[in-house]
Amino acid sequence: MKNPKDLLVTTTSGVEGVTIKQYLRPISAHIVTGTGFFSDFAASITDVFGGRSQTYQRQLSSIYIEAIESLKRSAYEIGGNCIVGLKVDLDEISGKGKSMFMVTAIGTAVVIDDFSKEATELNETPGNISQDKMVELRHRHELIKKAKENTICLDNETWDFLSKNNVFEISKEVLKKAHEQYSVAEEYSTAFEGRKIIILKLLTYLYSIPEENRTTLLYEYLMENESVNFDRELYSLIKELLVYDHEKLEHYIVSNDIEIRKKALQIIVNDKSYYTIEDIDRYNKFIRLIKEHFPVVAKFSTQKRVLSTKETEIWVCSCGAKNLISEKYCAECRKDIYGFDLSQINPDSAIEELHEKIEIIKEYLR
Repeated sequence: MKNPKDLLVTTTSGVEGVTIKQYLRPISAHIVTGTGFFSDFAASITDVFGGRSQTYQRQLSSIYIEAIESLKRSAYEIGGNCIVGLKVDLDEISGKGKSMFMVTAIGTAVVIDDFSKEATELNETPGNISQDKMVELRHRHELIKKAKENTICLDNETWDFLSKNNVFEISKEVLKKAHEQYSVAEEYSTAFEGRKIIILKLLTYLYSIPEENRTTLLYEYLMENESVNFDRELYSLIKELLVYDHEKLEHYIVSNDIEIRKKALQIIVNDKSYYTIEDIDRYNKFIRLIKEHFPVVAKFSTQKRVLSTKETEIWVCSCGAKNLISEKYCAECRKDIYGFDLSQINPDSAIEELHEKIEIIKEYLR
């Protein structure tokens, strides 16, 4: 098994028709998150129906999935390919008018025999469709149609349905619409609150769709669109979801478009869900490609000091401003010798972080 996300997780003590070869050890995962002022506000006023808060439900769904994924990584690290006896507990920690959620997932990591998609497929083709399922499928088809026609409205009910039912077929359209909502929220005085809620909804939805769809969606949308604030949110989502694809990043890092190369560089240093010995060669290749495709754009020179015949070293930024060699960023445009601004990871920093990862992998896996 090459990916911890492929681990089978079951609440039962075993898997029907499959032999457990080895019990490894109990494992646990704990996820703590603050409900947040704005989530509290929205839950208490705008979306409580019949005693149920849609905002809290979305947040709980997100951290529940995160806890399961963390449990899978723990099992994978000790050689397991299955988790049995899954149990998930939810606790609310409160104090001084504030509250936090803690989700605890526990189970036993095991090694099972004959582990394959065919042997463990639980969602077999049904022999009939219930009335409830028909209602769900009809609504799903309706939303897909509206998304294709660009008439879908991402209200709370729609967000919940998309996340609960893993409607991945229109993920690109959903992300585009979320971007539009985000841009609208920026125009109002409550911009921060509105943007935060939109990103939370989007995060919950992204957790629900298959990993390969999520990776392609976020990478392509980031590279094809240019929006400083929303790009910043996409970087955070990519980092939060541990979306890392060596092949895609290698393709982007050698692009003819410098902006695409810069975006790829911001992702290359992210953590992955797991590491292997092969990552040493991959990171060394990235280091070589970074050196080749991110040349210094500044010009180096000297100039005479004031009231002195001595000269001092300077660098001339691409904007034309002259800076002392000791200055990391241009005094005029705030960019460095590579053309990166303060908010971006530049080539030197990226290479340093990749070298650190290589050393850690060597020390731990060799």
